[in-house]
Amino acid sequence: EFGLNHLKYLEDVTGEKAIQFALDNNKVTDQRLKSDPRYQKTYDEVFKILSAKDKLPNFYIMAGEIYNLWQDDVHVRGIFRKSSISSFNTGKPSWVTVLDIDQLSAKENKAWVFKGVHCLQPDYTLCLVSLSDGGKDATVLREFNLKTFEFIANGFFIPESKSNATWLDENTLLVGDATNPQSLTASGYPAQIKLLKRGTELSKAPVMFTCSPGAMSAYADSQLIDDVRYTTVVDQLSFYESDTYLVDSEKNKLNKLPIPRSANLESIFKGQVLFSTRNALDEFRAGSILSFPVADIGKYKVSYQSVFKPTAKKFYETYSLAPSKDHLYVQVLNDVKSQVLKYTFNDGNWSSEPVKIGDANGNLGITSLNRLSNDVYFTYYDFLTPPSVYNVNEASKLPAKKILETPKRFDSSNLKISQYKAKSKDGTMIPYFVVAPKNMKLDGSNPTLLYGYGGFEIPMLANYSGSIGKAWLEKGGVYVLANLRGGGEYGPNWHQSVLKENRHKVFEDFYAIAEDLIKKKITSSKHLGIKGGSNGGLLTSVAFVQRPELFEAVISEVPLANMMEYHRWLAGASWAEEYGTSDDPAMKKYLLTYSPLHNLKKEAKYPEVFYLTSTKDDRVHPGHARQMVARMKELGHPVLYNENTDGGHGRATNMKEMAEFLALEFTYLYQKLMK
Repeated sequence: EFGLNHLKYLEDVTGEKAIQFALDNNKVTDQRLKSDPRYQKTYDEVFKILSAKDKLPNFYIMAGEIYNLWQDDVHVRGIFRKSSISSFNTGKPSWVTVLDIDQLSAKENKAWVFKGVHCLQPDYTLCLVSLSDGGKDATVLREFNLKTFEFIANGFFIPESKSNATWLDENTLLVGDATNPQSLTASGYPAQIKLLKRGTELSKAPVMFTCSPGAMSAYADSQLIDDVRYTTVVDQLSFYESDTYLVDSEKNKLNKLPIPRSANLESIFKGQVLFSTRNALDEFRAGSILSFPVADIGKYKVSYQSVFKPTAKKFYETYSLAPSKDHLYVQVLNDVKSQVLKYTFNDGNWSSEPVKIGDANGNLGITSLNRLSNDVYFTYYDFLTPPSVYNVNEASKLPAKKILETPKRFDSSNLKISQYKAKSKDGTMIPYFVVAPKNMKLDGSNPTLLYGYGGFEIPMLANYSGSIGKAWLEKGGVYVLANLRGGGEYGPNWHQSVLKENRHKVFEDFYAIAEDLIKKKITSSKHLGIKGGSNGGLLTSVAFVQRPELFEAVISEVPLANMMEYHRWLAGASWAEEYGTSDDPAMKKYLLTYSPLHNLKKEAKYPEVFYLTSTKDDRVHPGHARQMVARMKELGHPVLYNENTDGGHGRATNMKEMAEFLALEFTYLYQKLMK
């Protein structure tokens, strides 16, 4: 229909012809970029940062201990390890290895990527370890004993799939079963939840719940809260709508939670159900956090109580609410800077106070806590301040104690952070951050990298990146982070205002920032590069097709690009609420106005674009990037391509792959913007 049928072979993920296409293009890219002497220097710099022994561990509290996946130059795939809280709080923890992923990969001849562990409360002995082959979203679930550090022979095992599972007791799981292609949703997720007893085959386990026809997925969660087991079943109707049920095991029935479909169940705490709103509800604004007693489920009328009220600039950061033993912590955004509020529930009322760590212009985040502990950990950072971990022990009443600090990875003494706002086409003011030299000359010559995303209610926050600092900022580059509509920076309305037929506004926001940077003479189009991944890869692809004169360099990672077909590939159907689909004639017409693949023109003069993807990305199909590259080459346009065999949607599975990935990108940027 669009004269592009000859590119369909690139949709065959592991097809011989498609793989050869990737290998041929990788070779061209490697010859060009790896022959640049800056490539190896950058690779060494980035790998040194990624594999540093003194980097901050990502960690979480479980069973009264600290757990962490650690990767370095020796443990490339990583070791899952643990430390006691008292040892961790000394700042020099003593670690015990629980599971060595490199050893396991070598033994089983698999490119295992550790994707987490889910354990049975309250003793946390029996666990399900989630392992991905090459970084795919699809995982294998294997039963593991957290006390003996061994996989359990003939234990629970769920083969590679996008299944999910939660423990009910030591012999029972609730499994969202994605192992049978016949019982998947259009998005490739589980449509059925099964009650799996030990020793029973999953295919023969009874179906407990089936999601609604046309729904995105079904999943279950079971948690022990204040000695009561709460099990919920979610009928995920679309990305932004769901029905949630509380399981009454005694009466063998499901009780629907009295919350709107557009709301999101956040937690159960002190006998209260907490949920956040995407739309206004009664007198409560969109973006509120509300509560009601668990005991009111099933009653004819439920009264909601306000926990958090959004303001003109302060909004709840979605999925950032966590209970400790005695308090509830909520991460909020104040003009795109992250802060934390501590809530107490006493005598039926909520009260809050801010957690005062760090500077109001930086980002404070909840790092780890759990319901059994009074130990709470926070991390503070900004673009130029390396992350530090603080411990607060609620029971001790002592002030926050800094226990870990990342050393500086680059020289930031001559750098400053600025926040500006650019006026988009419809008059909306769009914020963005600029990290640049204090004495920067405003003559339009500064090599500038603009990063954007703008989707799925995900906020783009200042982050301390050693690799960007070392490989870009230290070398005189300027880094810009866009806070486009579609993200979660200013609550649900900021996201909802650009869905479906309003998607063009995201692109207009991006162009407004690019034009503002040029107007301020921070840079010029000859020195401006853009980068984005996934939905951000769609953004950068649309940007260079629509406004090629604005950019000199374009990096598009694991992108969407074929908006006529995206919803038919892999998890694509689940994003219909974000973009709309070509199955709707009106949306088809609209999507054709910006679908990058369908708007490429032979006579246009595009900047050279660099596409990067992964063969094992089972979320965004590698066919998007492949088809863009093939089409651009057909039309005679300059383009570079890199397809990593492993990596999944995260682009890389280990630090060597990530260092290579980044070194290729930075070398490309040097060649284009630092001539």
